[in-house]
Amino acid sequence: MKLGISLAFVALAALGAAQGPAACTSMRVRRNAASLSAQEWQAIGSVIQRMHQDGWITRFGSAHDRLFSRIHGNTSFFPFHRRFVLEFENVARTYDPNFTVPYWDATESFRNPAADPLLTAGSLGTNGQGQNQCLADGIQANMQLSYPNAHCLRRRFNGGNTINAWYAPEIISSYMQRDTSLASFREDIEYSIHGAVHLGLSGDMDSGYAAQDFSFMVHHANLDRLWWDWQNTHGSFMMYDGTGSNGRASLTDVILDDSSVPFGGSTVESVMVLGYGNVCYNYDSSPSPPQSYPGAGAAGSSAAAAQQPTANGADRTASNAGPATGPSPVLSGSSNMPNRLLEASRLQSSLGSDFVNRFFPGLGGNFPGFRRREYQEKKEKCVRSEPLPYPPRLTPDWIKMHGFDPERVEMFHRNACEIVEVLNNSTYKSPY
Repeated sequence: MKLGISLAFVALAALGAAQGPAACTSMRVRRNAASLSAQEWQAIGSVIQRMHQDGWITRFGSAHDRLFSRIHGNTSFFPFHRRFVLEFENVARTYDPNFTVPYWDATESFRNPAADPLLTAGSLGTNGQGQNQCLADGIQANMQLSYPNAHCLRRRFNGGNTINAWYAPEIISSYMQRDTSLASFREDIEYSIHGAVHLGLSGDMDSGYAAQDFSFMVHHANLDRLWWDWQNTHGSFMMYDGTGSNGRASLTDVILDDSSVPFGGSTVESVMVLGYGNVCYNYDSSPSPPQSYPGAGAAGSSAAAAQQPTANGADRTASNAGPATGPSPVLSGSSNMPNRLLEASRLQSSLGSDFVNRFFPGLGGNFPGFRRREYQEKKEKCVRSEPLPYPPRLTPDWIKMHGFDPERVEMFHRNACEIVEVLNNSTYKSPY
């Protein structure tokens, strides 16, 4: 009888393991930071100040710094930062149960980042002031920090009073569509928009302890959104390939943590799927979580390949009634839904099948031939029809700091420039 009971418990345990973590009973929605009101930014600022008084800002900054060399340059980049931002959000919710980390879609201001509405006195603050480039406005105005030494929170735009152009949404859209492994998507993102934003703000943001600047959290929330959208696009909810923090990547890897911000032994698998276990949030422009937990067998992209992608992708957001029934492709790096449609239709009408299949395979390639832009016939003065700016390079110091291979970084940068070159030499007009 005892043996029968024991076997029953073993069977139930095995069934539970196969089913994975339970679906969240409630979901919070991370919104585009540009949509927040002045009052909402004030509420965030109040929480940040209280967390700072209690030492949490220092804890997160120092933890990220001590783990730095093992959480960049490999595939653990995505699950670590998903768990890290989630932990920040969980701590913040002990001060305000309505707190969520908004995301900063930096592609919205890629042409002139310094004019981004988030880089104003009412939100993240402007450029640093004085000899030490101290941040004098925004929700962290005049914040004094103790790690790694006593200093003010610093910001130093990399263009002086301006910020060098960031990556256009179309470049991120190409990564979203063509990268079929997480390892390749990680490189594309880490060598592009990730570094561009950190270097654009500079100051504390181009250091290992960048997490002391709340800009870090909203920036990495956006990168997490892009990863989630990529997971949905390819049906690759459980894909974790390449190299992790301790060698070959495995879903059973324990996410690195630090004693100042412990994760309690969280595994990579525990954070792979939004809407399950303790990962109870989604993004306002992203697909809903899958109806059932995908499990470790859902690592490939065949599920998405069997679907006919839609132009705007995210037609099931966290606010929609009812769960998603399968992966929902998101074919754009932008969170702007109307512009996603325009981007897709204009790419289809401007590029031939060879270029679409190479750079934007999610759109399909059965379209007219490549149409070269006739600059002498272009009479519009609208900024949005101007050619896309070429993306910035990562600095040698940033590359060295992360232990990246300079030649590999340059190869990825050349590819991004090639995307821009193709689009600028076609009839394509960016809606952004």
